[in-house]
Amino acid sequence: MPTMKDLASKKLGNIETSIFSVMTAMANKYNAINLSQGFPDFPGPEFLKKAACQAIMEDKNQYVPSIGIPELREAVSKKYKRFYNLDYDPNEEVTIFSGGTEALYSSLSAMLDPKDEVILFSPCYDSYAPVVEFNYAVPKYVRLKYPEFKIERELLEQKFTEKTKCIVINTPNNPTSRIFSEDELKIVGELSAQYNCIVITDEVYEHITYENKHIPIASLKEFKNRVITISSTAKTFSLTGWKIGLAVTNPELAESIRKLHQFVTYCTPGPFQYAMAEAMNLKPNAEYFKQLKTNYTKRRDLLGSKLKEVGFDIIKPEGTYYIVADISTFGDDDVKFCKFLTKEIGVAAIPMSAFYQNNEVKNLIRFCFSKELENLEAAGDRLEKLKDYIKK
Repeated sequence: MPTMKDLASKKLGNIETSIFSVMTAMANKYNAINLSQGFPDFPGPEFLKKAACQAIMEDKNQYVPSIGIPELREAVSKKYKRFYNLDYDPNEEVTIFSGGTEALYSSLSAMLDPKDEVILFSPCYDSYAPVVEFNYAVPKYVRLKYPEFKIERELLEQKFTEKTKCIVINTPNNPTSRIFSEDELKIVGELSAQYNCIVITDEVYEHITYENKHIPIASLKEFKNRVITISSTAKTFSLTGWKIGLAVTNPELAESIRKLHQFVTYCTPGPFQYAMAEAMNLKPNAEYFKQLKTNYTKRRDLLGSKLKEVGFDIIKPEGTYYIVADISTFGDDDVKFCKFLTKEIGVAAIPMSAFYQNNEVKNLIRFCFSKELENLEAAGDRLEKLKDYIKK
């Protein structure tokens, strides 16, 4: 007699509970400082919270257009022109989603047929491969070699075939904190054009950068028409619970994505969209963006120095709010080390093997520094105890 579990779809067979959920649960259980999951522990901007409250009180609380309210789509269109000199029609090329993850899901699902191949870089954010597999497509992995994590033409070209439908790129990159260079993006664009496939680019960390500048691959104009750019407001404005994502692309691809999106979430909560229309109207030289860079640079440098002091080799982040650390001084199993770190030291991190195909790299972990300065200081104090565990 089949059990209820036996009746569930077999396509979920290889999908496990997210490592973020696992490590956050451990952090809560052992009262550890949570530097694992990528959410800020400080409030988002007052002007956006007030704008959302105002929209609610003005009774903007019913269904909104599936593709997003006109005010937000117009603001997104102007934002891409203002920041990157990119033209997107707000009515035909801009779509609003319930978060960047839904934008990714809808975009990939609208492009893929069974047995299509999708090129993913390894390591990569852990939601990419499951979406590919849900669509009965095949992920093909290209290794980004530690410690440079650079895109290499020879390795990438080996993965392209006549079955390649999409390549997914993420810059600034989670988990490596790389910002891919114009030369690297040209490699992706040229090979995608040669093999006539679609580039899906996840740029949710576009405004969290340091010494290097973010370059959208769509800004390389010869490739723009085959690019679907995904972004969100969660990371930039520290409002991860609002779940406002977006995708911009040509009208033909947008039409297909919108058809699927309407049957996934239909629409995204209106009051938050009205608020985020104000955020999209900020200029590149706005004080908000200056403070964003200053505040995250301070946090990056604080946690980075603490990690080096206690014996980690680290990679200085170019973007995002993550730091990759090599644990070779302390051990050779990232999962065991992260559990030890959470339970015994009181600081939670993410094992980088969760971002690799077949968990193939075991000497790296990822810390998140989107936290209050006093919490990062406290984490540094706790990490001092690691000096007693350095391998002899």
